[in-house]
This record gives sequence, C-alpha cells and structure tokens, in this order.
Amino acid sequence: MRRACALLLSMLCAPLAGAAALPTLVSTNLCADMLALSLAAPAQLLSVSRKSQDPRVSSMAERAREFPANDATAEEIIALHPDIVLASRRWQTHNQTALLSRHGIRTVVVPYPTTWPQIFDSTTWVAGQIGREAAGSALVADVQARLARLQQRPRSLSALYLRANGGSAGANTYVDTVFQAVGLRNHLASLGRSGWSRYALEDLVDSPPDVFVSADMLIDNGYAKSAYSRHQRLQQLMATRPVLSISGNRWGCSDWQLIHAAEQLAAQLDALSLISGGRP
Repeated sequence: MRRACALLLSMLCAPLAGAAALPTLVSTNLCADMLALSLAAPAQLLSVSRKSQDPRVSSMAERAREFPANDATAEEIIALHPDIVLASRRWQTHNQTALLSRHGIRTVVVPYPTTWPQIFDSTTWVAGQIGREAAGSALVADVQARLARLQQRPRSLSALYLRANGGSAGANTYVDTVFQAVGLRNHLASLGRSGWSRYALEDLVDSPPDVFVSADMLIDNGYAKSAYSRHQRLQQLMATRPVLSISGNRWGCSDWQLIHAAEQLAAQLDALSLISGGRP
C-alpha cells in the first residue's frame, strides 16, 4: 500500500518537477520579446522589454502586458535573477555579459536570420536554450505548412519595398525572403542590389516596379524622415500601381512572424486578381 501511494505521489509530482526545471528568463529587446512570448511557458518568463507592450511597435502588446516590463538595464536583470537573459547583438557587450555571468545569469544572444531555413534554425535553437524544444518544433512545423500553402500559387510580379524615407531592401534581406515566399520578384534585387539601401527617386521613376510594398513602421512617421514619400512625382507614380500594405508590426523582426507578412501580401495580390507575369 505504501509503495502504491509513493508511486502515485511521484507520478503526480512529475509534471511539477518538469515545470520547475524550466529555466527562468528575462527578455531585453523587442525582437527577443517576440520569441520569448511565442516560445516560453508563462511561468518561466519573468519580464519583457517595455517596447513590447507598446501597440505602435509590437505585434504582441496585449500579451506582453501580462508580464512586468524592463528597460534592459543590468541592475534590473540582476534584481530579477533569471537563469537566462535573451538579448540582441547590439545590447550584448563583453563587460555586461561577464557581469551577469558573475551573478549566475547566462546571456543568450537572439540570432537575426534572413532566410526561412535560418529562421527555422534560430527558432529551434532559442527554444532549446530555454527548455521548450517541443514548442519550437510545433511553431516551425506550423510556419512550414503555411509557407507551403502560399507557394502553391504563382504571383510573378516585381515588387519594391519602399519606406517613407526612400529606404528599400535588395537581395540577402528578410524582405527578399518574404517576397520569394509569395512568388514576387524583388525589384531592387533584380537590379543587382543587395542588402538595405536607399532607392534614388530618379532611378525609381526610370525603372518602377509592378507593385509597391509598404509597412507601418513607427520610425518612419516623422515629418522630416518622410519627405521622400511626399514628393509629387513619387505620389503620381504610386497612384498608377497597387500599393500593398503590411500591418500589425510583424515586419521589423526577422523571425517566424514574417509568415504573417507573407500571407498579408498574398491575400492582397490574390484580391487584386493579378495575372502571373502581367501588369497590375
């Protein structure tokens, strides 16, 4: 009887022991927050950055408000004493990492991938670092299935991502990766441009794309920064072509949420009834 009771007690306690074994963590920047909120068990997430609670820049603001906010200072992190701090490459410095390490806190630098395989690998890797391998595998499998559905329909048009300040993205960027997911040709990449750069208005007038793509980036809303977008010639040009919009603040971080951006683009293209390879 005693042995049976002991066995039952051990079975009941096993899930609790597994949950307690998960490392606690603090997330210190917006992109790290998105992964933490997507992968971590609620009980292990001690704090997220304050930006993640701002709906103007965060796609998970409502959920992020369920957790205490931090300003990414070493003092805050040490006071919370997590097992892990999720940080960006920019935030991480040798001295700060060493300081946290002396307090038993391990720094995990969140990768910044640019391709779908890299996104899947980084998601799986971060999930493993925080003891949530199954959650990472499930998230990756969901995105892969959605990506496969998107790629079943060709949408052979040229597209230019254009920010209000004239900034754009060529090959080897997550913008190019999203365009490829829906069958769009990256107009800037087709001109031999790689990485992030500015597309001169003169060049744009001479060589416009089939469609424009914009995103609701708060950083571009200032009057001085948006002068490019107010130019009369650009407005005339954009009036002659479809302008696709990515909303929901799922565009700034190169992570699994880019599948939402791809689905938004695909839905807008399909609604326009554009013929593959033709003019819009």
